[in-house]
Amino acid sequence: MNETDLAASVERLMARVDYYLHCELDEEYDHERPDAARRQLEAALRQELLRASAVGLVSAIASQPES
Repeated sequence: MNETDLAASVERLMARVDYYLHCELDEEYDHERPDAARRQLEAALRQELLRASAVGLVSAIASQPES
């Protein structure tokens, strides 16, 4: 992953972290379900890790010398 991809990934994850923390800690968000926000955060983490893994695999394949 290049720096731009990494920054975008972190930004997407931080949005989910912020939402989760609001659901857990802020009285304004008391009506939201923290467990649902936690599942969304977990899904976002998995998605970003899979994306990074896929980028790594493609990069590794692309950098292999041709026979």
